[in-house]
Amino acid sequence: MKYDFHNKQFVDLDDSPNKLAIAGSDADIDWNTLKIKVEKLSSELTKLNIPVGHPIIIYGHKEHTFPVSILSCIHSNVTYIPIDKIYPYDRINKIIEISGAQILINCTDEFIDFNLAINISSNFEITINHQPEFTNKIYGNSDEPLQYIMFTSGSTGEPKGVQISYKSILTFVDWAVRDFGFNNNDVFMNQAPFTFDVSLCDILNAFALGGTLVLSSNETVKNQDAFLNRNIFYKCSVWTSTPSFAFLFLRNRNFNALKINSIHTFLFMGEDLPNRTCSLLKTKFPKARILNAYGPTEATIVTTLIDITEDIIKQHPSIPIGYPKPGSELLIDKANPDDKEGELIIVGDHVSTGYLKDDELNEKKFFIHNGKRAFRTGDLAYYQNGIIFFLGRNDDQVKMHGFRIELNEISNVICRNPLISDAITVPLKRNNEVKKIISFVMVKSTISQHELSEIIVPFLEKSLPYYMIPGDIIIVSNFPYNSSHKIDKNKLIEEYILRQLTIKLDR
Repeated sequence: MKYDFHNKQFVDLDDSPNKLAIAGSDADIDWNTLKIKVEKLSSELTKLNIPVGHPIIIYGHKEHTFPVSILSCIHSNVTYIPIDKIYPYDRINKIIEISGAQILINCTDEFIDFNLAINISSNFEITINHQPEFTNKIYGNSDEPLQYIMFTSGSTGEPKGVQISYKSILTFVDWAVRDFGFNNNDVFMNQAPFTFDVSLCDILNAFALGGTLVLSSNETVKNQDAFLNRNIFYKCSVWTSTPSFAFLFLRNRNFNALKINSIHTFLFMGEDLPNRTCSLLKTKFPKARILNAYGPTEATIVTTLIDITEDIIKQHPSIPIGYPKPGSELLIDKANPDDKEGELIIVGDHVSTGYLKDDELNEKKFFIHNGKRAFRTGDLAYYQNGIIFFLGRNDDQVKMHGFRIELNEISNVICRNPLISDAITVPLKRNNEVKKIISFVMVKSTISQHELSEIIVPFLEKSLPYYMIPGDIIIVSNFPYNSSHKIDKNKLIEEYILRQLTIKLDR
């Protein structure tokens, strides 16, 4: 059995209906049960008469009901917003406020105080507290309905909603089924938060192919042996993650083909793939494929793909991001015609219809090129022999552990604390990879470094997800400026490194 995304129906019903479909943190279900649950929840959503484009929140973590809810929304033509419960409440409330969502599907066993909550019990009993009266009617383009809105970090201190249409999802599914090399026997390990579109890659592949989706909670992921044992127990064959996530396991003695012999493919996305990571993986999993993919949330998960062979590893110190997906076009917008690199622009039907309720940013980032939507990524790239290579960001947006982070958002939130007069947040990099986020602050009154950290970190945890909390918050008397009257961030980093070295020597 599998799901036909074009016709929105389960097909091949007699083919392995008892096969495992989802292994959740709470329960495992087979394909026949998946079909029953999706159709049941879809029926309840249809009864609510949700206006076209009105988004509903899906709230939870790695319960099996979360991907069931996602597929139910697709099945019933409902726009959804995924929210992981590991997010702080302030950020969750801000997303709800920006989106105007009036319905929430609660996949947890927690009580959720919400205008209209659809609660799903452990035995899939569905309860709805009351019939809504919708005040927010239409979002997106009426001729191209939205399927989901994924909220990412925003430079103004507010999360921004990336709107993705149903048509865009179809372009990804068709490409993945045709070119990624997976089949219905594959078992997809899913560990990325549902608020990170890397997770959607596993979900769509598993459902479109009739494979198996294995969910791993944040608690399991933090325990390396427990996570690897889950891979072994369910015989996972496809490892999808950011490169830095896989790198964390390279020193684990159980992370090799002898212990985990079912893995045949590592699919990387979300950040730059270091050559060293590929080399080490090849020694531990010599027969496994390494696929490298690239793409921002604004272009429906990923836009490029390449199979990283031994020859590529040997020939290219910087691993390429590959070739554009069929039907898309990648342009390099160069500042000067003689430049090798420039800003990467993505063109195609998979490009977002724009940010939710942000006309000013939409005007800056999106435009029409040859009749198709185009997006200015803010990433620097270049072509070499028809292959695209990534060079990093051209602004203050960075990626660490696969999460996209607007440094200005961190600074803006820090400045909301009455102790702070100003703040600058910078990335500490090694070999073009972000290793640490550091915030430099000027304070309004005398306070020690230790006292400040004890106050500011809990303050930030109320509004920012854990991966945006700076690794260090340093008090400075003022910010250095360069000859262009701009804050010299490189000077701040130099002073920080010197400070850390001095502390180490003093010990």
